[in-house]
Parts: sequence; structure tokens; C-alpha cells
Amino acid sequence: MTKIIIVLIILLVASAGVYYGRFLFTKKVVKEDIPASMKSTIKTVKEGGFGEIDFIHKGSGKARLLENQDGRKLIRFEDFQVTNGPDLYVYLTKNPAPTKDIKSLSDFISLGRLKGNVGDQNYEVNQNIDGYNTVVIWCQQFGALFSFAVLR
Repeated sequence: MTKIIIVLIILLVASAGVYYGRFLFTKKVVKEDIPASMKSTIKTVKEGGFGEIDFIHKGSGKARLLENQDGRKLIRFEDFQVTNGPDLYVYLTKNPAPTKDIKSLSDFISLGRLKGNVGDQNYEVNQNIDGYNTVVIWCQQFGALFSFAVLR
């Protein structure tokens, strides 16, 4: 009976490892350009770099807040890369030092699902984001912080 339980546990752990491990070893590349409607009149308002949270959750590249002369805003990731995960979202928060606790994000704005864990990508901003200076990559399924960039 003990051997059967051990075998079942091993199979369960192996199955979970295969399911979730695939995110660690795969990548989804996105290569979006700045929208044509914004290119001619765009300026960088703020920017910051993504960093490492721990030995698994790592990010790199730049986040930029772009704005055109009409006041249209866009968060743009460039040379971006982050550890892949099953349920990643892009948030804006006021906290310049979020932690692995969702409460640390406090009042946050969701910009939607992360389009890819590698490459250049755009996220439209349709609301007032004054004071929301931190871009966060967050896994909703596991409540995990993957990376963040403070815009300055």
C-alpha cells in the first residue's frame, strides 16, 4: 500500500512539473511597433527597467510611458523579457516597491493579459494614471510577482 501511495505521489508531482514546467522553458515572442497614429507626435514621459524578484521570477528590458500631442497614452515594453507563467497580467500600481503579496499592489489598474513574455509590446491606457508609476507583471493564478519597473 505504501509503494502505491509513493508511486501516485511521484506521478502527481511529475505531472504538475510537466504542466507548469512548460512555462519555464517556452517563450511567446511579440514584436509590436508603435501604432502609426502615435508615431509622429509621440514623446517619452517616463521610463524604467524591469528587474529580478528571485531566482525564478526575473524580468529585463524597459517600460516606457508614451504620450502623443492629443494626450493619448501608451505603456510600451522594449527589449522585454520575463520568466513565463500561466496567467500573467500587466498592472499599474502606486507602490514603487511591490512584494509577493497582492495587498502590496493596493489600488492597481489592470492593462490586461501580458501579450508575450519576450519582445516589444504596447498596452493602451484609457484612464487617468496619475501617481501610478510602477508597471507590474503579476501571475493571477498563483498570486505571484514576476517583475516590475518603476517609471521615472
